[in-house]
Amino acid sequence: MTTIKDIDGNRIEVTDLKAAIQQCIECSDSPYKMASGHTVGENHRFMLKQLEKLQKEGQEK
Repeated sequence: MTTIKDIDGNRIEVTDLKAAIQQCIECSDSPYKMASGHTVGENHRFMLKQLEKLQKEGQEK
């Protein structure tokens, strides 16, 4: 298990990397605003970059 941060700096525990990547892809176009002023899509794209980096690092091992 590993952690990433969302666009607001909150820690998110990742227990299934593949499922987390899929969820971020599915939500990356969401136009809904969060309390911070960012959209849900912006947040998911922000997290997706971190998840893809983790996936790439795992493949290089």
